[in-house]
Amino acid sequence: MASSTIASIIKQACAEKASAPFIADESQSLTGTDLWQNIGTVAVHLNELGLTKGDVVAFYCGSSVPHAVTFFACLVSGIIPCCLHVRETPERNRKNIEFIKAKKIFADLELVEEAQALIDANNVVVLSNDVAVSEVIPNADLEPDDPALILISSGTTGVPKCILHSQATLAATAEYGPFSYDCWDHDDSTIVIMAPSFAAWIHTVLPFIFIKGRVLFGAGFDPVNFLSTLESEKITLAPLVPTVWRMVMAAEPEQYDLSHLKSAFYSGEPGSESLVEDLRTKICANVMTSYLASEGGCASGVIAGSDILSVEGQAASTGKPVKDANIRIINPEGSFEDELPAGEIGEIALNSASIAAGYFGDPDMSQDKFSNGWWRSGDLGLIDQNGLLYVKGRLDNRINTGGIKVYAEEVEAALLKHPAVQLAAVVGVDDEKWGQRIEAHLVASEAVDESELVNFCLDQELLPKTHVPKAIHFHDALPTGPTGKLYRRGLV
Repeated sequence: MASSTIASIIKQACAEKASAPFIADESQSLTGTDLWQNIGTVAVHLNELGLTKGDVVAFYCGSSVPHAVTFFACLVSGIIPCCLHVRETPERNRKNIEFIKAKKIFADLELVEEAQALIDANNVVVLSNDVAVSEVIPNADLEPDDPALILISSGTTGVPKCILHSQATLAATAEYGPFSYDCWDHDDSTIVIMAPSFAAWIHTVLPFIFIKGRVLFGAGFDPVNFLSTLESEKITLAPLVPTVWRMVMAAEPEQYDLSHLKSAFYSGEPGSESLVEDLRTKICANVMTSYLASEGGCASGVIAGSDILSVEGQAASTGKPVKDANIRIINPEGSFEDELPAGEIGEIALNSASIAAGYFGDPDMSQDKFSNGWWRSGDLGLIDQNGLLYVKGRLDNRINTGGIKVYAEEVEAALLKHPAVQLAAVVGVDDEKWGQRIEAHLVASEAVDESELVNFCLDQELLPKTHVPKAIHFHDALPTGPTGKLYRRGLV
């Protein structure tokens, strides 16, 4: 599988989906023909705004049909889109706009004033669903290596990075993405509630464009509305991060007809036996997960289905590399060639057709992280004797306590095995004696005290004494980022 450009995939998909609903939101629905004609009209408008191939534009908006149409028009015109995080600080967004040299910002109507505070008001364009349909066909003479998209990392682990993808790497994400979801049919459908500023949007939408499925964009998240939409729209793929899935699980999913679902998908955090069992019994028998990254794309995905996740002791696995992908566990202090043996924790390195071209405007970091089609992730993991990948955390989530390196995620996984613990976040706090001390922040479903949890971890041999939290704090909720992932920095 190797289409040359994402633009060619979009064009072909629109032609084959001609009279069937392709993308929709709460306000409108477009067939393949409608979508392509709207793309053509917007592409002409982009040129009228003075934008040409190679220019960068920013988006400041939520997921919707108007955003998708304009976004696709950029991709088929060779204009490079970059979606800003609407929850980011204005100062950070202004710096990002300046760094990527965005010429225009496309914004939702209700966000126009905020967008105008980021750039000259004359360069803010309102996204609208009032597009006059025409037969104009864009033609930008695109090549596979042409830059196509800038993804800005969310910044929850440090300073945001600007990740540059090409026409070819986005095409590979579109083509290999269906492996992660086990959805291949033009009758398949999905709901997208994440903001377009996150890579999960690309990893979900582009594969469904490739299979000519149906994409429904949702405005915000409410567990009851989510379940109701799955039922009424007969959705076949439901993708969420584990933290958000737990919210859905508490909303009585058994009250809804979810028989049309083919897959319940989660990513972004390791799973657990309880999560997999709940998804399998309450949502869909086929549970899928995948290790995906902004820099890696879907052709680098490491995937697991119920055949792996339902086996005792394997629920925390992300599975095996997708077809044609390569993975190594390397020494974090070494080179791409310093591969570690099975069972040892090291840095995850990936190689595939969808690996990003590099970091926009940062050749030094690009040289450090990318080499000959390989990318070193900064994620820690191990490959077991069965060839399954287990993600063990981030290099920057490593706590150095008394000279011992402890990964926050392994302590969280142990605490989550206690039946009363619903959510867990572990952080390192500066300490004169230990350098850093381990502290845990929990949400519990019932009363439980610190000593009980400590004894549970020790008695069950889940953690050595050196890894047991020095303090445990209880909360009604834990801070999360815009995608629902735990935001540990908000606890330090």
